[in-house]
Amino acid sequence: MPTLVRPVPHPPTTEPARAAEPLRHARLAGRAGLIMIGVAVATMLAVALLGPSAAVPDLGGGDPPWSFRAAPSDTLVIQLSWAAVIAGGLGVGAGLYGLRRGWRPARGVLLAGTVIAVLTLTLVPPAGSTDVLNYAVYGRIAALGHDPYVLTPAWLHKMADPVGELAPLAWRNTPSVYGPLATWAQMAGSRLGGGSMAGTVLAIKVMTGLAFLLSAYMLDRLAGPDRDRRVRVHLLWSLNPLMLWHVVLGGHIDGLGAFFLVAAFLALRRGGVAAGLAAGALLGAAAAVKAPFILAGAGLAWAARRSVTTFLAMVMGAGTALVVAYATQGPEAVGNLVGKIGSRSLADPWRVITDALGLGARSSPLEGQLALGAALLIGLLLCVRLPPGPPGLASVRPALAWCLCWLLTSPVQHPWYDALLFPLLALMPAGRLDGLLITRGVVTSLIYLPGALGLLQLQPTALTRWIAEAYRPWVAPLAADLLILCVVVLSFAGALRPRALPPAAGGYDHADGRPPPGR
Repeated sequence: MPTLVRPVPHPPTTEPARAAEPLRHARLAGRAGLIMIGVAVATMLAVALLGPSAAVPDLGGGDPPWSFRAAPSDTLVIQLSWAAVIAGGLGVGAGLYGLRRGWRPARGVLLAGTVIAVLTLTLVPPAGSTDVLNYAVYGRIAALGHDPYVLTPAWLHKMADPVGELAPLAWRNTPSVYGPLATWAQMAGSRLGGGSMAGTVLAIKVMTGLAFLLSAYMLDRLAGPDRDRRVRVHLLWSLNPLMLWHVVLGGHIDGLGAFFLVAAFLALRRGGVAAGLAAGALLGAAAAVKAPFILAGAGLAWAARRSVTTFLAMVMGAGTALVVAYATQGPEAVGNLVGKIGSRSLADPWRVITDALGLGARSSPLEGQLALGAALLIGLLLCVRLPPGPPGLASVRPALAWCLCWLLTSPVQHPWYDALLFPLLALMPAGRLDGLLITRGVVTSLIYLPGALGLLQLQPTALTRWIAEAYRPWVAPLAADLLILCVVVLSFAGALRPRALPPAAGGYDHADGRPPPGR
C-alpha cells in the first residue's frame, strides 16, 4: 500500500512585512523628530519664562513681555539652553531622515506647530543674546532725532534714559553697524515701545516674528505643490529650533533680511522686466538690513542671465534701493560697515592657525587672505558640485554656493547669520549638506550660550570652566575647520548630490490614512 506523503505547508511570505519595515522606521524617525523639536521649543520657552538669568537679559520689569523672576542658577540655564539647541538639531535631522525614507507628516500639524511656536516665543523675553537690546538702544537714539551711526549707547546711558540705562555693556561704546533699513525698523520699534526697554524689545520681536512667518509662507509657495519639498521647507525653516531660537526668541534682525531675500526669489519667478526690478529692489532691501545678504544676488543674477533687460532691471533695482537707503544716512553708516572688515569672533575657523603662528587674539592680514582665498575656491567648487536647484528655481544653487562659502570661511561667525543660509538650503534637494549645516548651526549656537552674560560674570563651575578653556578656544574652531574640510572633500567626491527617495505610498501621518490631494 503506497505511503501517503502529507504536503508540508510553506511558511507565509514575509515580503510585505519586509517592505513595510523601512516605512515603519521612517515614521518612527519622523515622529521622534517632531517630538524632539517640540521638546526643544518647550525648553526655550522655559528658559525665557524663568526670567532674568545668564541667558535672559533684564528688561527692567513692569511692561510685557512678562516672565517669572525665579533667579535660576547659571548651571541650570546653561544646561537648559544647550539641551534645547542639541535636541532641536537632532529633531530636524531625524525629521529629514524620515522624510527621505517615506514619512509624510500632516501639513496641518506643521502649520499649527509653526504658528504656536512663533507666537509663544515672540511674546516672552528674549534669550541667548543681548543684541535685541542693542537694537532698542539704537532705535531710541534715532527716535530722539539723533544719529545712531555717530552716537554710541554710552551717550544714551549717560543721559539716564530709561532705555539707555539698560544698554548692554559689550556694545555700549560701539555705534550702529546695521543697515539703514534695520535702523528704520529699530526706530519704529522704539516709537511703538515708547520709553520702555521691554516695550521696545517686544515691538522689535513682533516685527521679526511676523517676518519669520511671512518667510515661511513664501517658502511654502516657492516649494510648489510637491509635498516632499513643502515638508522640507517647514523642517529647515518654519519649525527649525535653531532659527526659532535666534530669529524669533532672540529677535535678531537677520529675520527681516531673510524676509526680503525670500520675497526677491518669489518676485523673480514671474519673469520679465518688472519682476527683475522688483527682485532687485527686494535684494537691495535685504542688503540694507545686513550687507551679507547681497551675496544671494549671485543666484538672482544667474537666473536673469538669459534676458539682458531683466538682468539690467534687477541690477538697477538693487542699486537704487541701496543708494536711496544709504543716502538717508550720513557717511558714517558706510564707514561703520567697512570698519567691521577684519574683525573676528569666537567661532573664527582660522583661530587655530593664527594661534599656532603666535599672531595673537586680534585679526591679522594673513587671516583675511586665508578667508578670502578659501571663500573663492569653495564658492567655485560648490557652484559646480552642488545638485541643481529645483525646477523653476535654478537661482537657488549659486545663491547657496556663495552664501555658504562666506559663512564657512568668514572670521566673523554668529549662529543667527544662518538666517541667510537655511531658507536657501530648504529649497534645495535633500543631501549630505543638510546634516553638515545642521551640525554647524548647533556648534556655533553652543559657543554663544548662555548669551546674556559673559562667562567671566558667571559663577565658576566645572561646566563654565570647560566652556571657557576647552570648547570656545579649541572644540568650536576645530569643528568649524572640520566642517570646511568635509564640504570640500564631499564636493570633490561628488557626494553632495541627493539619492533617489523611496516611494511615499502609505507613509502619510493622516488620521484617515489617505495621502493628501495634489500629490
